[in-house]
Amino acid sequence: MNLNHRLMIAIVKRGHSRPVIAAAKEAGADGATILYGEGIGRNEKPTFLGLPATHEKDVVFIAIDGSLEDAVAEAVSRVGKLGIPGYGLGFTLHLNKLLGVRHLSNRVNHVRAKKGGQAMQSSPEQFQLIVTIVNSGDSEKVVAAAAKAGAEGGTILTGRGTGVNEQRKFLNFTIEPEKDVVLTLVPESYTEAIVESIQNAIDLYAPGRGIAFLIDIEKVFGVNHSSLDRYHK
Repeated sequence: MNLNHRLMIAIVKRGHSRPVIAAAKEAGADGATILYGEGIGRNEKPTFLGLPATHEKDVVFIAIDGSLEDAVAEAVSRVGKLGIPGYGLGFTLHLNKLLGVRHLSNRVNHVRAKKGGQAMQSSPEQFQLIVTIVNSGDSEKVVAAAAKAGAEGGTILTGRGTGVNEQRKFLNFTIEPEKDVVLTLVPESYTEAIVESIQNAIDLYAPGRGIAFLIDIEKVFGVNHSSLDRYHK
């Protein structure tokens, strides 16, 4: 069965996620999951009065039928003010399988229809998402290394990781080391240089330092046009 599912990820300013989700539901989405993170971009000041400034972000995950992709993207972009410097961006991924959403999981891939709103156009260049999982505190090195190679910025999430090289115990209790997850959206032509820069900064091949992987992006929306112009210069 050829299923037509998308995972839409919108990275918005902290506190903007609820109206964004409401707009997505009006466009046909069923619901969403919100994670909290930090974002660093070229249009956001990294310091304030000499102190590091934290740019808090809401990361919204929305699973949708592919026929709703354009309408939901337009609604999310409009309400979240995506495309305005500092407000965030969004992108979609194709899902090979979707579990836990019965009415979407059983839906066959039909011809994609435009439902409400104005259709969004995909970006002219193919983008990729670099996902880098490193030890807590190393995320700033990842963002700096990516920026050095041309990336516009990144979004940092926090979590825990357990690997074969990281099992530690205290009073017979296993300690799970804290992790930083860095999401970096870049044009495909920049990917190799940025990955190499991250590798040189973190040495991911050393045991326990972390991992990175790439995901092909189907559609990008809310990317500031001046940023795209910079990539093509």
